[in-house]
Amino acid sequence: MRRTKTDQWSQELRTVRDPEQLFGDSAQTGVLRLLTMAGKVPFRSAFDGLTLREQAIVRHLLGRQHLRLTPPGVDTPPAPFVLAHSTLGKLTIHEPARDDLPTEEVVAELTLPQWQVEMLDEECLPAEAEEEQHRYEIDHTLSTWHADGTLAERLEEVIDWVERVETVLVHIERRVFSRSDSGSSTLIRDGVLPALRDRPPADWSAEERLFVGAIQLLFRTGRAVRFEEFNGRQLSAVSLRRVLTTRCATYLRALGEPVTGQLSTATLTELAALAGDLVERVDGSDHMRYRRVNGLTYAKDEYLVPWAQQERDHAELPRTLHALTGPFDGDDPAARVRQATAAALRTAHRDGDEGDLTRILESIVLGAVVDARADYGMSSGVRDLSRLNGPAGRYGEDVAGLRKPDFFCCVLPSPQMAAELPADAVTDILWQVAQRMMYNRWHFVPGNFDRIEVPRQRHYFFPPLVPDIGEWGDLRHGGHSTARVRYTLRAPGAAMWKQPLTVSGRQYRGAFDIRLVRMDGPPFTLADLRIACRYSALVDVLWREIAGYAEEHDGWTPTITAFGGDWYTGHAWRTPVERLAGDAQMVGGPA
Repeated sequence: MRRTKTDQWSQELRTVRDPEQLFGDSAQTGVLRLLTMAGKVPFRSAFDGLTLREQAIVRHLLGRQHLRLTPPGVDTPPAPFVLAHSTLGKLTIHEPARDDLPTEEVVAELTLPQWQVEMLDEECLPAEAEEEQHRYEIDHTLSTWHADGTLAERLEEVIDWVERVETVLVHIERRVFSRSDSGSSTLIRDGVLPALRDRPPADWSAEERLFVGAIQLLFRTGRAVRFEEFNGRQLSAVSLRRVLTTRCATYLRALGEPVTGQLSTATLTELAALAGDLVERVDGSDHMRYRRVNGLTYAKDEYLVPWAQQERDHAELPRTLHALTGPFDGDDPAARVRQATAAALRTAHRDGDEGDLTRILESIVLGAVVDARADYGMSSGVRDLSRLNGPAGRYGEDVAGLRKPDFFCCVLPSPQMAAELPADAVTDILWQVAQRMMYNRWHFVPGNFDRIEVPRQRHYFFPPLVPDIGEWGDLRHGGHSTARVRYTLRAPGAAMWKQPLTVSGRQYRGAFDIRLVRMDGPPFTLADLRIACRYSALVDVLWREIAGYAEEHDGWTPTITAFGGDWYTGHAWRTPVERLAGDAQMVGGPA
């Protein structure tokens, strides 16, 4: 029986809210359990989701073992602090005496001595004053845009941008600014942003002004994906400045340039512009950007890791690719894949048989699965690369006419998964995943074009640009629950340290990838991410060779017919996996 998202998530909430765990130890222990969903959300990220006053309350619980939570309604008179826990697993702490009433399920109450409450007030006053000061800068920026006549256009940009990422879930005090296909959508569906049209910013709420101003600034630092870095968190003017300043300082340090005091005096607009300028230089440096994705909060946090450019390709040919047929000129793995792909293209062009081409892709995917000790992995793309041509590289009829079946996803299990699960269960998982990835790839293509070229009714996402490591994807996403996608790796192509994939003059990012999945622990590491990136580089070689062949042969490209529904239901996935069964060295340890 399939595990549904609802069943699994309901059980997680019951476990986290277990009364024996909440009321059997200190308030510190119980609050941290609720705050982090029993450790599934990093403390820093969860803490950033609290309001200023909630953060002060949590700080005052730390180390004070004598304080206790009590069940709702037990204390007489009622406890001054009420703890609610939402259906999304978010903790909020309310004070009814201050007209701060809970709207989610109340799970516990808390009483603090008066001297601690006084300390809370003392700590919050200067923090609120600092926030007010920084809010003034954003309000002034909005007023300037209103005066110069650009505010209406900027608002429309924000409305469009929030549709280009999978999820927006940003908190400003008690308000939720969200856009999700599977959850709440206050920004568009509930009309928060459209309601701001034809109204001066002075008539907007303080939270609305902050959101629109912040989104405009964040977009300048790296498109709409930057919004996701505030998912599950409180967006404030102070936190916005801190994020922008830290990002600029981190980039400058990675580039070996001095981090001066000018960052502390720069305006928010100047910081956003600087971060946007520096990011391209960082992508060309010996540091790699990557993101950590939490499936519970939807947060996607960017980090940098030192990694020399020359170390990002395979030094030796992976074992799964030893069967490549030659002749080969040299032992460089990328060159051998390139030459094997060229030979496969000649065969496909002459005989109409793309089997050699699909076997190369299967070998790359399986190599990534085995080397990263994943349960299964995949790579997706367009079946006929010539469909991405377009007239002079524009969004023409060929591109506009693309549909989900015009894409494919090669999903293959590890030998262990294939041996341990019934073949039909493996097929079910692989085909579910393949269909979702075909949908995603179709959604990414328009993100490579100027907005004005893409029809308004064509929904799409900005393509992924940097590698990421994900965790707990199966607890919130329905498709991930049934496909048991708990821990993930993604290495998009073309990588940001390479030139985009060029098809008849049009440049593409996010046109292919390597994705890896573990259905259970342990989580993936940075070493595993490097493996995924190296295999994605081999997929990059394959697609560039196809694009180059098209340029030399009047636009001809093969049509990849494998990896459709019949391919999976016919258990064709077993053939490439069985090629590995005889080589124990390739199989590796359990994921």
